[in-house]
Amino acid sequence: MSTLSTRAAYAVTPSAFVSEVAHFQEVLADPETAIDDKARAYATVVRHAALLDPCQEGFERAGIALKQALCAWLCCQPGARH
Repeated sequence: MSTLSTRAAYAVTPSAFVSEVAHFQEVLADPETAIDDKARAYATVVRHAALLDPCQEGFERAGIALKQALCAWLCCQPGARH
């Protein structure tokens, strides 16, 4: 089994990922968006997080954005306590 070892294998930049998470948070805040659509948006964020290059500048900021996305996702779940 091979591992990802080239920069070409990473398709998402940290700044693009942070922007994507900001858009995801807007989607979560929209009461008109169905929970299934919100779930798909969260799954996309997680998939894109796996495509980040840990050696690229801004990776830490992207990690913080991922944590914020997770917290926002958990807060929007039915029955979530604040």
